[in-house]
Parts: sequence; C-alpha cells; structure tokens
Amino acid sequence: MTMSEPFDQLEFLDEATATPAGRGLSPGSLALLAAVLALALVIALQLSRRNAGRPTSGAAPDFSLALFDGGEFSLSDYRDQVVLINFWASWCPPCRDEAPDLQALYADYRESGFTVIGVNMLESSRRKALDFIAEFGLTYPNGEDLGERVTNLYRVEAPPESFLIDGDGVVRRFFIGSLRYDDVSGSIEALLAEKT
Repeated sequence: MTMSEPFDQLEFLDEATATPAGRGLSPGSLALLAAVLALALVIALQLSRRNAGRPTSGAAPDFSLALFDGGEFSLSDYRDQVVLINFWASWCPPCRDEAPDLQALYADYRESGFTVIGVNMLESSRRKALDFIAEFGLTYPNGEDLGERVTNLYRVEAPPESFLIDGDGVVRRFFIGSLRYDDVSGSIEALLAEKT
C-alpha cells in the first residue's frame, strides 16, 4: 500500500458532492432564495410605512402644546426663529444624557433667536416629568403631550427624537437618539446666520 492509496479511496466523496455541469440551483435553493427576497420586501415595506408622513423635511406640522408652567406654546408663534422640537420622557436614559446639552444650547443661543420646545411623551405621571425638569434645571418651554397628539403628528417612535426647524417653519434636520451640543450647535448657527 502506498501513501496515496488511502486518499484514492476517498474519490467517491468527490463524485457524491459534485454538481453536474449546467444543473444550476436546486429547487430547495430556489425556494430559500425566494423566501429571503420576500422577507426583505416585507421589511422594506414596513419601514417605508413606518416612516411615511414623518416630517424629516419640508414644512413642519404646526401644533399647540399646554406647558407645564401653565402657558402655551404654538409653533406658528415662533416663525423667524430657529426651533428644536425635542420629544422626551423621564424614564428614557438617552433623554437624561441629552438634557444638559439641550439646556446649554438654549442658554447659549436663545438671545440670537433660537428656542427648544420639550414635548414630554409616554410619561407615567406629571410629577415624574416635573421632577425631571427640576433635576436638570431646564428653563426652556416643556409641555405634556396628552393623548400623544403631537407625538402622532410627528410620527415619533420612541424618545428621544428631535426636529430642527428653520425660521421659515421648514424641518432642516431630524435626529434619533441623544443629542450632543457639538452635534447640533453648528446647524443652529448656520440657520441663525440664514436669518440675517
């Protein structure tokens, strides 16, 4: 017996796994490919439906919101100003992360024609929202979205989500997740410069 004889006996494996020339995909492979393509189509349709109507550009839907301090905020009253609409909840860790940055943006740019409006959503109690505002020393307007009217108007999925609106009432940027000062300050400055 030579060294190659044991390997010569394995030739039957090559023959058993070989694909005949010109055969193509098996019916099972074609069915699997069709199933994967169908699943991809379903996911794409669901994503497009989910985002349908979300105002990530174009005119920002107008709304009014009762504020926690007893006042009222109407987006249309802030024409000629740059507005950041921020959807938040006290139980949301990324909302807690971004709160100091939002307050700093408001403090630094409000004299130049910028405001933040906080839209509290999916909150379990008014007290928790008020405690959140006090904890972070938020001085920009905040209101409770009773009945999720504004949340539905903007098609918000989960907090935090934010919309940056220019002085003409047009959505210029959309953010999902926690905002950082440096991520948005340049955009605010550019929009404020457009006004002058």
